[in-house]
Amino acid sequence: MVCVCLLQPLMAQDTSGQNDVEWFEGFFSRKPSGSLSEWKEKFNDETQDAQEQEDRAAQVRSKIKMGLITLTHPKEQEESKYELALEYFISAKAQADTLNLKAEQVLIYLSMARVFEEAGNHAKSIELLSKAQTINLKADDPLSLLVLNEMGRVYTLADSIEEAHTSYTRLLRLARASRQEKREAEALFYLGVIYTRENSFDSALMQHKESLKLKRTLLDKAGEVTSLNTIGDLYLEMNNPDRALANYVAALEISQALKDDHAIAVSYNNAGKLYFHQKNYTRAISNFDLGLQKAQQAKNPEQMKVSADFLSQCYKELGEYQKALQYREQGLGIEAMIQREKDERKLLDMENSSVLEAKEQAIDKLEAKRLAHEKQLQEERRTRYLLFALVGLTLIVAALVFSLYRSKQKSNLVLQAANEKIMQQNLQLQQLNATKDKFFSIISHDLKGPLNSLTSFSGLLINYFDSLSKEEIQTLAKDLDKSLKNLFALLENLLEWSRSQTGAIEFKPAAFDLSELVQENIDLLTAQAAAKNITLLYEDPQPASVMAHKNSVTTVIRNLISNSIKFTPPGGKITLSVKTSPDEALVSIADTGVGMSKEVIDKIFRIDAKHSTKGTADEKGTGLGLVLCKDFVEKNNGSIGVQSEEGKGSTFYFTLPVS
Repeated sequence: MVCVCLLQPLMAQDTSGQNDVEWFEGFFSRKPSGSLSEWKEKFNDETQDAQEQEDRAAQVRSKIKMGLITLTHPKEQEESKYELALEYFISAKAQADTLNLKAEQVLIYLSMARVFEEAGNHAKSIELLSKAQTINLKADDPLSLLVLNEMGRVYTLADSIEEAHTSYTRLLRLARASRQEKREAEALFYLGVIYTRENSFDSALMQHKESLKLKRTLLDKAGEVTSLNTIGDLYLEMNNPDRALANYVAALEISQALKDDHAIAVSYNNAGKLYFHQKNYTRAISNFDLGLQKAQQAKNPEQMKVSADFLSQCYKELGEYQKALQYREQGLGIEAMIQREKDERKLLDMENSSVLEAKEQAIDKLEAKRLAHEKQLQEERRTRYLLFALVGLTLIVAALVFSLYRSKQKSNLVLQAANEKIMQQNLQLQQLNATKDKFFSIISHDLKGPLNSLTSFSGLLINYFDSLSKEEIQTLAKDLDKSLKNLFALLENLLEWSRSQTGAIEFKPAAFDLSELVQENIDLLTAQAAAKNITLLYEDPQPASVMAHKNSVTTVIRNLISNSIKFTPPGGKITLSVKTSPDEALVSIADTGVGMSKEVIDKIFRIDAKHSTKGTADEKGTGLGLVLCKDFVEKNNGSIGVQSEEGKGSTFYFTLPVS
């Protein structure tokens, strides 16, 4: 049977900044230094500080700490340390239960379980660990995993192999899921121990190798030594002495680097046993001698007995009976010492049994009180939830009533708005009817003029063609051309206006360069301006990106430039500019034309105030161009205006939103 150490050594670390798990395990990985009286003075100081600061949680922690120091202190007498340690834990438990400190409750159960484990009462230890599991912590919380690890270890010590296997299997699953590699390594190690006890050596070897790999990743040298020795034992059990020796040697090298006399003794004794089974008694004796020296230095009677017993057998096989007898007597002496310690332990356990029974009763009373307190808290929570539910229901009912009230108010407002809208629509219909009548009046008048002119010119040509000179025919043709152009402009504005009013033009805004559009229209109308010897000047053209309907803006620019050409005398000048601000772009068209009076300015943008003036070359206007410009600019979210004075020219301007 392979022999393994169930209490793996942990490397000593500074306790500052540790989490609860490292803090707890630190008490068992290294023995407290200093005397108990010094620790009690520190405890009293910490307790006083915590009381002054009214930090009750710190008081609980201080008591747990003092109980663990009492339990693990090497100079504490065993007949009293269990009782004293439990007194600290019981006092801490009473406070932790009252304050409902979850982490502290778990640590207290873990600490008390250790007391009963050391006293040999595995059943009570498991019972306390089971109660630790009832504390409401997350399944993958490091403390929860520590409880699972402790349960598996105590079950193993109590030879409850099936329960130990269940605990470590669950621990392995949770540790892997939460990536807690230290716990994963421990779970794999102890599962290997369980498989070894069941003689499933292949499964045990696989678990121990995985555990060894993780320990190397974690740089856990002491744990690596334990795993190497255990793997060596397995190879020896599986009749593979070469692999066994390789693991023993690797463990020995690390143990020597750590200066761990106990681990060095184990490695030497393991190598000695291997050579003994190979009947290489000389090499076996060399290893057992070294193992005995290190075991004596480590004050480890178990390893001392192993070394002495095997040395006796080696010398017996070599025929050196005097030395064999010498080591036999030494082994018996060590065995007697171990037995005395066991007997003393049993006697102490018997003496402590009554004390521990009394403490168990105190713990049970506290547990009953804790359960009653938790039940009371649950009742208070239920009452609180019920009150919250009632308050919530009241708020919901109030919200519904308020919603109905608001709904009624909104309905009244909707009705009021609908009535106002109907009245406004009636007013708009009346205005539209009036505008329609005036519009048709304008169209009939403006259409009739050009058509009368065309009729007159065509009549002259038909009736007097033979008597007309060439110059007279050219004059009639020019007049006819002017009338046709005027009629075309009228019809074009009429169509644009009708399309705008009926919604046929869909004003979908898009980004474009307004400066480029102005230049395009200047290029288009340059010939018309040149015919009157008018200069078109575009001042400092700069890119100006706007968001508008491009075709309608083109119509606006073309109409405004044509209007300026019409009312500017020959030799005049028209100046265009585009300026931008963060919100809008401003287009200005300034001419040196005839200008307008204030009365005319008030009419030019209104459909209901027909106004048409002849140009400087007797060009006729339709009266719709500027009305159309105003409509298109406003539908592009802009504004239009004019500044003018009679005899001093006019400046038309409009704005558009920038892109």
